[in-house]
Amino acid sequence: MSKIYWILLAVILWLAFVIVQVPASWGGYMMTRNGALALTGISGTVWHGRASMASVKIDGRDYSLGELSWDLHPLSLLSLSPCADIRTNLERQQVSGTACANLNNKLTLRDADISVPASLVKDLPEKVEISGQLSAHIQQLELKQQQLLALTGNVSWSAARLNNGQRWLNLGAFAAELSATEDGAILADVFSLEGPIDLKGNVTMPLTGGVNIDVDFTMTDSFSRDVQASQWLPMVATPLDNGRQQIQMQL
Repeated sequence: MSKIYWILLAVILWLAFVIVQVPASWGGYMMTRNGALALTGISGTVWHGRASMASVKIDGRDYSLGELSWDLHPLSLLSLSPCADIRTNLERQQVSGTACANLNNKLTLRDADISVPASLVKDLPEKVEISGQLSAHIQQLELKQQQLLALTGNVSWSAARLNNGQRWLNLGAFAAELSATEDGAILADVFSLEGPIDLKGNVTMPLTGGVNIDVDFTMTDSFSRDVQASQWLPMVATPLDNGRQQIQMQL
């Protein structure tokens, strides 16, 4: 009996050693097989791995994430929902959090912190540029086959600036509380933190594309004169009884 015990123990220890030494390229394959994520320079093991460069494809565009590392939670494999702590690092661009996936194609992101330059935002009107830093904390995000199931978090835009094609304008800072609508769209309750624009309202962003805007605001007199608001504001906004302006539009 004791001989069988030691043989089984030896086999278990050998299997544990093999599993621990599984190359990181196996984990890289699992993460990149859907084509959205690309990894190069993979090293380490599937449990604790690193890629010297990572990029993600969003709406047909490739965005560099810089160096990526991950630590897989071993016990999460028992529930067939592997989870890993992930970190990416690039100049002025960091992402960290815990990502999970299960056999039902459900993806979960929790306790994630994201910081990226606002200049990465695309699909802006011609000759319009923005700058500053976008920071987000995602408490929970659940996706299943391109459908948003749950979202809790917040996002901010600090040192916000806009170039209207002629010069840069200082806008201040803005923030938003994030949630999911019943039909699976991202709902952002936006408000200003500082600056010449006092803004509040909501922005709805369906995952299928487009943006629905419903906000009201006021501007300081000096900023209004600076941007010549009297010339263009009547074309996009509706005056309210309290002296504020309302914008309702779909993009």
